Amino acid sequence: MTIERRLTVSEASRALGMSRTTLLAAEEAGLLTPFRTPGGHRRYDPAELRRYVDRAGVGPNGWIDAAPSEPRRPDDSGAADITAAVRVAVRPLVQALDADTAGLYLLHDGELRFTAGFGVPRWLAERLASGPPPQPVAQAFGTRRPCVFDPAAIQFPEPRAVGHGVTVALQRDGSPIGVLFVVTRHDLLPGELRVVDAFREVLAMLVEDQRRIADLEHRLSRIAAISGPRS
Repeated sequence: MTIERRLTVSEASRALGMSRTTLLAAEEAGLLTPFRTPGGHRRYDPAELRRYVDRAGVGPNGWIDAAPSEPRRPDDSGAADITAAVRVAVRPLVQALDADTAGLYLLHDGELRFTAGFGVPRWLAERLASGPPPQPVAQAFGTRRPCVFDPAAIQFPEPRAVGHGVTVALQRDGSPIGVLFVVTRHDLLPGELRVVDAFREVLAMLVEDQRRIADLEHRLSRIAAISGPRS
């Protein structure tokens, strides 16, 4: 029987595809329990990490990949399809920028709500969805200008967050429809900010396309119900 080697904090965070601070926040929330070496260093049992993945939800390539676990309602305008599409779309942006996390707030019933993220475990996604948007998200939405922020100062997207963050508003037909946020451990260079700016345009088109598809499917289902066989 092969005994798996316990992993360091860095190794565990890479295995889970999340930042070191998010991993430690999961431990602080009681979702993970590491062993301690005689010198007091954390070591994570791979089996414990797999159990955490099963509970938290995991996407392709080992990345934690989650959205709030809310049931889909008839008036959600394809919310389930949009969150799935956003998670897939945001992944290459996170990887290209070597970012810790990225996520999207969308306008629902006149309020900005966290919709989906990549590098965001489910427990954190649910926490973000249940609270109001942080100041940088609200500012980017209101001014329609990029907002650079200090994740540690405002404890966003989670209390132990560090590094550098930026929020940009998504717009369609001149009106804001949501906000994209990206958090990295390094300063965002001008070229990287241009990548984020270009990506928000693509993401806005994706969201609108998904909403149109959902609306079309809803219309077709109503037509089918009306024109179906009658007893």
